Amino acid sequence: MSIGAPTSAVLAMKNPHLKVTVVDCNANRIGAWNSETLPIFEPGLSDLISSVRGKNLFFSTDVDAALMEAQLIFLCVGTPPKSSGCGIGMAADLTYVLTPVILTLFRAVEAATRQIASVATTSKIVIEKSTVPCLTAQAMRLVLEANAKPGVEFDILSNPEFLAEIYIPYLFVTDVKGPPSTTFFPQTTFSSAVNRQTAVKGQ
Repeated sequence: MSIGAPTSAVLAMKNPHLKVTVVDCNANRIGAWNSETLPIFEPGLSDLISSVRGKNLFFSTDVDAALMEAQLIFLCVGTPPKSSGCGIGMAADLTYVLTPVILTLFRAVEAATRQIASVATTSKIVIEKSTVPCLTAQAMRLVLEANAKPGVEFDILSNPEFLAEIYIPYLFVTDVKGPPSTTFFPQTTFSSAVNRQTAVKGQ
């Protein structure tokens, strides 16, 4: 949640008319985000969270309820760092060979995607926002389409990370508040002008 929660806080701050909910099955992690002692530190993050938490930003372990209510879902799955070679401990491990790390990452993405499909009763936009291997969005699309309820369709987009999390620490909020650009790569599965407008409004 080191990317998802700060990003959600900025989205809530910039869009006070929208409800933003951060969900995780880890109750301790959610408890920390609901407390005065946040699980990560960045100058200004605590004040930002306090200004929107309980107003239009919420942290919850009720994943299914949030998924059912959401129109737009950011899927944020943590990417383990490299364990060898250039960038050890810093760069994302995106080795083409299906190592245990990559298999774990794919399983996490697949599990989250299956949960979205099993819960959703209305069409939704799903945005993959993690450092993941190529073709992940296509794989998500296959899982969603194979498990979707009748009449439920999904738009799938990729929103690549750009944050300077490792190389320049403590710039989450700064980067998200004023990115040079925001890019979405669509994997379109249904036509919904209203939903697409919601996804890019204010960008």
